[in-house]
Amino acid sequence: MWAVWAVLILIIILGMVFFAFNNLTQVVNINLSPLFEDRENVPLLSVVFWSFVSGALLSIFLFITNFIKQSVHVRTARRKIKALENELVILRNRPLDESTELIRGADSPNLSHKSIFDDKG
Repeated sequence: MWAVWAVLILIIILGMVFFAFNNLTQVVNINLSPLFEDRENVPLLSVVFWSFVSGALLSIFLFITNFIKQSVHVRTARRKIKALENELVILRNRPLDESTELIRGADSPNLSHKSIFDDKG
């Protein structure tokens, strides 16, 4: 796998060098009027380089925020799994008579409470 990464990085570096040699003398004008002053006669190579750097920083920032969000989600899921496993151990250790009473109690409604709507007085 490291060989694939090395070849990929080598291709990217060779592409960047090829692009740099073909665009050494080219200049561009950059319009940043709403926020900053306009730039004139900026080498295209520096524009591409700083665009690449800003894109890399933005993607690293997004990766870190996504990683933190997923690690928090995994941590809460592990806590929930641990709590459910503890509850399962407790339920497994109960006697059968007590478990059947709990199951019967869950199936039949509690009729000792009267509703205020049952009174026809």
